[in-house]
Amino acid sequence: MNKLALALTCALAVFFWQGSSDAGPADEIVVVVNKSNASSTLTRDDLRPIFQTTKSNFPDGAPAEPINLADDSPVRHDFDQAVLGLDPDRVARYWIDRKIRGGERPPRKVNAASAAVRSVSTDKGAVSYVRVGDVNDSVKIVARIRNGQVVSP
Repeated sequence: MNKLALALTCALAVFFWQGSSDAGPADEIVVVVNKSNASSTLTRDDLRPIFQTTKSNFPDGAPAEPINLADDSPVRHDFDQAVLGLDPDRVARYWIDRKIRGGERPPRKVNAASAAVRSVSTDKGAVSYVRVGDVNDSVKIVARIRNGQVVSP
């Protein structure tokens, strides 16, 4: 009986230890821009108005075109929470309200990280976000999202 209790305790300890660990480096979200973009770092305060389409330029004045992942993407949910401070339902309500009031349209959406990276690599003004494992050398990382916070690359 003691061996069974010990085994069960160990199994539960391993389960809870694994469940409480932070996402690994390959799961980290990064914000990417075209390599020719003059920005080397973008903050939450830079990104939020761009992705809410209340601002259409990067800090240096160059035009910005935000690209979102699909609404049901876990990466999108994490990005929206960190940058916009909104959960998926509140993001949807935000865009409905903007439409009713005649505001700017939401950012363009793509269905896959590879499409986001490809769009950013070919469009000088594009900005998007993907898992770091989806990045290649065709784009530049300007911010990282760690533990729900936007930090320098």
